[in-house]
Amino acid sequence: MPIYLTLLWQALSAELAALTPIIAILLVTGIAAAILQAGLQIEDTTFSLLPRLFVMLGLPLFGGAALMRSFEHLAIDWISHAGALVRLAWN
Repeated sequence: MPIYLTLLWQALSAELAALTPIIAILLVTGIAAAILQAGLQIEDTTFSLLPRLFVMLGLPLFGGAALMRSFEHLAIDWISHAGALVRLAWN
C-alpha cells in the first residue's frame, strides 16, 4: 500500500478514536437528562442544555491530554514521512 494511503488511514483512525468517546459520552448525558426531564415533567429547555454543556467543558479537562497525545503521534508520523511523500511519484 502506498505511504499516502497508510497515512490517510492513520489520520482517519485517529479521528474516529478521538470522536467516538466524545459522541458516546454526550449521547449518554443527553439521554440521561431527557429521561430525568421526562420523569420529573420539567419543561425547561435549560435543563436539557446544562448537563451537556458541563460535560463538554469537562471533557478537555479530563480527556484532553490523551487526545492531544494521539494527535501528536499522528503529526510525528506525518512529519517523519514528509520526505517520502515529496519524492513519491504521483502517477
